[in-house]
Amino acid sequence: MAVKLNRYLDVLRTPGVGRLAVYTAVGRLPFAIVGLSIVFLMRREAYGYADIGITLAAESVAIALTGVFIGRLADRTGRSRVILILGGATTLLLVGETVAILATAPVAVVAAGAALQGATIPPISASMRSLWGKLVAPGRVESAYAFDAIQLELVFIVGPLIAAGIATALTPAVSMFLCAGLYLVASVGFATAPAVRAAPPEQAVDRTRAGALGSPGMRTLAGLGLLTAICFGAVEVALPAFTESEGSRAAAGPLLTVWALGSVLGGLWYGTVSWRAPLERRLLILVGLLALAAAPLAFAGSITVMAVLLLLTGVALAPMATTEYALIERLAPAGMSTEAYSWQIVATAVGFGLGSAIAGALVERATVPWALGSAALACSAGFLLALAARRTLSAEAEV
Repeated sequence: MAVKLNRYLDVLRTPGVGRLAVYTAVGRLPFAIVGLSIVFLMRREAYGYADIGITLAAESVAIALTGVFIGRLADRTGRSRVILILGGATTLLLVGETVAILATAPVAVVAAGAALQGATIPPISASMRSLWGKLVAPGRVESAYAFDAIQLELVFIVGPLIAAGIATALTPAVSMFLCAGLYLVASVGFATAPAVRAAPPEQAVDRTRAGALGSPGMRTLAGLGLLTAICFGAVEVALPAFTESEGSRAAAGPLLTVWALGSVLGGLWYGTVSWRAPLERRLLILVGLLALAAAPLAFAGSITVMAVLLLLTGVALAPMATTEYALIERLAPAGMSTEAYSWQIVATAVGFGLGSAIAGALVERATVPWALGSAALACSAGFLLALAARRTLSAEAEV
């Protein structure tokens, strides 16, 4: 296996990629800040963990209900217009959600605000992933997806630190207002980039109601994304409860950063290797490694032990995401690339919401270890699905 570090440089030197990479990172930062900031702010305003889980789940469900429609609209009408309109809407709605929490509004009102905000998130990530194959040379596409996954994990290193730092020094509300501004800046910067404006609307072939899910492999990837995201949602809610029980609620931010750091290290290595094993086999191995690494989380006896376990668990994340992105490019029906990547985001959002709600309920009605255990069980279920449906991901199963 030859290691080739220059692959990432080749990707970044591609004309138009630098600007898009910057604004994609800006648009992704709120994903790493808002969730934890909601936890901190709602706890500060005396909301319970069950209320927090409901709020995070409401946003995730809204993303699920609208994400595919938004991706399909971007494919048909062009990405720029959709991103600009939604960027302005989600900015205003995030400000409104923050004000509602500060006013200690009923959880139904807060959850409704979170749902509206989630329903209007601009499809910057899905658009970026759908453009990689058009922007970089064929031999660098998988490296581009690895860069994409690493960038996302770097965002999740910086984001929790920002959320925890602002919550400690000022108030979590400040970080939520900051995210509203980030959404606006990212939407304008990305949508007006020449590479985005020059990309024509997708011309679909045999478009059906099933859309991108007409591919059996896409259905498998969506199911896998949902199950593994249950793990992510459960951990994000359970970690603040764990660190609170250990006497340091603010340690949740650094722990999430350690988790993302493990993913970055795994992704950096994975994206520089020339792999011979087929994508579907690599995905199965990586999901299995994630399930094994997540199993001990429920038994962590201290913040230090939890940090070590999260670092090990994170190593498989970026490589797994890279492999999924490459499989989506191969399996997505013609003319449905943005929608296909939107399905992956939607599945992640639904899973994250379910994981958040499950963990919130388990923290309040059972124990924190039970909440962390739900994360490990979800990863195990994902491995079983990948094993059972591995033939749908093979090159012979392309649609």
